Amino acid sequence: MENESKTLTSRDYKKAILAQDACNLSGIVHSFSQAMTKIWATLESEGRPSTDAANSHPIAVLYASKIASLTGCSNLGSFTEAYNICNRLSEE
Repeated sequence: MENESKTLTSRDYKKAILAQDACNLSGIVHSFSQAMTKIWATLESEGRPSTDAANSHPIAVLYASKIASLTGCSNLGSFTEAYNICNRLSEE
């Protein structure tokens, strides 16, 4: 992997598209993390690093959407229940 670019390439966009068919949350999260590192490097190289630009980058949107889908987070009731459980258990 010595030749792998530190900034985004067409391959990174393709990975984000292919991730939409994935079912392994762990794999998606690891891939998303790698993509975010490259998104930041690309934004910095373009002279426009910002949290808003990184968060709304098309690759970030695709991964975030897939994570929401796999976790059921797109269902508000599921999110609320998970939040309440974590809140309760964090206080024990």
